[in-house]
Amino acid sequence: MVAVSFPLVARKLLTTEQAAALLACSPKTLEVDRCRRRWQVPFLRVGRMIRYDEQAVLRWLADRNPAELVEA
Repeated sequence: MVAVSFPLVARKLLTTEQAAALLACSPKTLEVDRCRRRWQVPFLRVGRMIRYDEQAVLRWLADRNPAELVEA
């Protein structure tokens, strides 16, 4: 078994609906992605619940669209 350590900083975990709002897509799009892994949006499974780490989602978005996120 591999031990995973987490920083003590509280992470903001989003529901599917909150993550969809952040990404300007529908919750159904994220549900389909979890099954098909087409876009590979990072998510966590907490028991039976699905959560999205806000910082991980924002990093994922920046990696996919770096030019669009550069501030002028």
